[in-house]
Amino acid sequence: MMKKSLLLSLFLFVSISSLFAQRVLEMREKTEALSVFIDKDTEIDQAGGAQAGAVISCPVMLNLSFSSNVDRTVDVYKTEERGDVRFYYLRLIVGRYRGASYTNRVLEVAAPGFAPLRFSLDLQPSESRSYEVFDPNATVGVGCFYQHFNEGLELYRKALYIEAKEKYRTSMECTDVPADISVSERIAIIDSILLWRHHADSCFELVNYKDAIYFYQKIVAQNTEDEYANTRHSESLYRHTDLCSRYFNSAEDYFSNGRYQEAKKLFTIISEQQCSQASKADERLIEIRRYEREQFGGPTAIVYEYAQNTPFGLSVGSYKQRKMRGYLSFRANVDYFKSLRTDEDDVKKAEINGSLGLTFGVVRPLWLFFGGGYTDVVKPGDKTTDDLVHCGAISPEVGTLCKLGPVVLRYTFQYRFALEKEHQDFIGKNKHVIGLGICF
Repeated sequence: MMKKSLLLSLFLFVSISSLFAQRVLEMREKTEALSVFIDKDTEIDQAGGAQAGAVISCPVMLNLSFSSNVDRTVDVYKTEERGDVRFYYLRLIVGRYRGASYTNRVLEVAAPGFAPLRFSLDLQPSESRSYEVFDPNATVGVGCFYQHFNEGLELYRKALYIEAKEKYRTSMECTDVPADISVSERIAIIDSILLWRHHADSCFELVNYKDAIYFYQKIVAQNTEDEYANTRHSESLYRHTDLCSRYFNSAEDYFSNGRYQEAKKLFTIISEQQCSQASKADERLIEIRRYEREQFGGPTAIVYEYAQNTPFGLSVGSYKQRKMRGYLSFRANVDYFKSLRTDEDDVKKAEINGSLGLTFGVVRPLWLFFGGGYTDVVKPGDKTTDDLVHCGAISPEVGTLCKLGPVVLRYTFQYRFALEKEHQDFIGKNKHVIGLGICF
C-alpha cells in the first residue's frame, strides 16, 4: 500500500512539474475595421453554409497547430511568411451547416514546448478577424541564440532594422544556433527593406508618388507593423490621388480651350503615373494626336518640286517637331536623259541635281532644312568637237517647309559652286525651287 502511494505521488509530481515547465503563449487581437472574409470554400458556399475567417500571426520560430471544440479539423487554407512573421489563414463554418452547430467555438492554439492557448472565437457570417500569438517571455531563459534572435524579432517589429540586424548577427555567433532557422535570410530581408525605404523616400521627395507607393507597399508586405512605412504609404496614396485630380482638372481646362500642347503634357503625366483617370487621359491623348494629324499631317512628306530648267523634282523627308530628321531630293529635265544617248546633238542645257540634308521643327507649322548635293549641267561641245561637256557643281541649300493640314509647301534656295570657274556662268550661281506635296 505504501509502495502504491509512493508511485502515485511520484506520478503527480512529474505531471505537475511538466505542466509548470511548459511556457505560456499570449494572444492580442489586431482586427482592422470593416474586415470582410472573401476566401470562401465554393462547395460549402453553394450548399448554403455560412463562412468566416481568421488570420493568426506569430514569430517564425513558433510552429502553430489548431483545433476547436466544434470543428473536426480546422481548415488552415494558407500559410505565408513575411519577414520574421508567419501568417496562418483559417476558414471556419459559422452557424448551422448540414445539421451540425458551429456556434460557441473555442479555438485551441498549440506550439511545441508551450501550454495550449484557448480563446473564444464566435464569428458572424463573412466576418474576418486577426490575432497575434506571441511568447511574452521570449527572452527569458531560452539560451544564447534565442535570446538575441527574439530580441531581433522584437526590434524588427518596431521597424528598428539596423538594431535588429545587429541582434541577428550576434545570435549567429552563439554556440546553440539551430539548423532549421536561417538568420542570413532575415538579414537579407532587412537589407532589402532599407534599400526600399531609401528609394521610397527619394520618390516621395521628388513627388513621384506612384513609385513611392510601390516601395512603401513592399516594406509593409514584409512588416505590417512598420508604422513609418504605413504612414508614408497612406500619405503617398492621398497625395497621389490629390495630384492626379489637380492635373486632370487642369488638363481638361486646357483641352476645352484648345490648348492641346499643355493638355498633352498633363495627360501624359496622368497616364504615366497610373492615376485613376489614366484611361480617360489616354482617350484624350488619342484625340489630341488625331487632331494633330488632321492639322499638321504626319511626319513624312512627299513633295513635287519645280525649278527653272528642272521641271521634274521629287523630295522625300521626315519633318518631326522638336526632333532632327532627314530628307532626300532629286531634280532633272528631259534633256539630261537625252544627253545619255550619244546620237543626240540637240541638247541645249541638260541638268540633274541630287541633294540630302537635315530637317528640324521651329514652331508649328514651320520646319527648316539644310543640306548639300551635286549638280551636273550638260552643254554641247565647241566647233572642234561634237562631244557633250559635263559641268559639275557643289550645291549647298537651305529652305523651309510649311504644313497646312495634310498639304505641304516647300521652298529651297540653292547656291552652286562650279568645280571649274569657266563653267560658273553656264551653271548659274543659285537656284530657287518651289514644291507642293502631302504629308502622312
